[in-house]
Amino acid sequence: MSFTEIVSQVITEKVNALETRACPDQYVGEISKFKTLTDDFYIRDSITNRPNNIKCLILILESPHTEEFSSNPCPAKGKTGQRIREHIGKVIDLSKYKDYGLIILNAIPYQCSLGLPTKCFRDEIFKTVWSAYGKKDFIKRLKHTYKQGDVIVNCCTKGNSSHEELRKIVQAAIIKMNLECVTIKRTHPSSWWSDKNRKFIWK
Repeated sequence: MSFTEIVSQVITEKVNALETRACPDQYVGEISKFKTLTDDFYIRDSITNRPNNIKCLILILESPHTEEFSSNPCPAKGKTGQRIREHIGKVIDLSKYKDYGLIILNAIPYQCSLGLPTKCFRDEIFKTVWSAYGKKDFIKRLKHTYKQGDVIVNCCTKGNSSHEELRKIVQAAIIKMNLECVTIKRTHPSSWWSDKNRKFIWK
């Protein structure tokens, strides 16, 4: 099933202006250069064009929300991107990777929130897409993205259910890949304004 078909299956009410575009995975530049940036990352490029001579942090988010689809779809626009640029060097254990590049990858590249408050449909849509084809697609994209020496940072949100957290669903898929690389678990970048959240390591 396509994303549109899954949405129509999960919810009965009509969604105005359903966003059907996928948000691409992107290389957004070297972390050490982020401090001078305000409006956006200085590079937004396909992961296939990442520099060959630099290792990367692969920062994984759950799914794009609203700001990511203003004009051309891009991951971590708006406040999420701003907080990544401002605080990534302050997040526990990430300062050692300041000379790495950064790749931002959504576990599901479609707008699972449907542009509404995330408590409405995001988790249910995410889990349904994940079961249908999302997990397989995520593993394929991450395998294509990862190069030896890269570090994976799972920053997916917990979601609204303590029974089946979105970040743990994604983490299980990462573990299944057996990449034998460093994998770090941290809070979603939108929460990095708080020193407490920057120091939190979820289990």
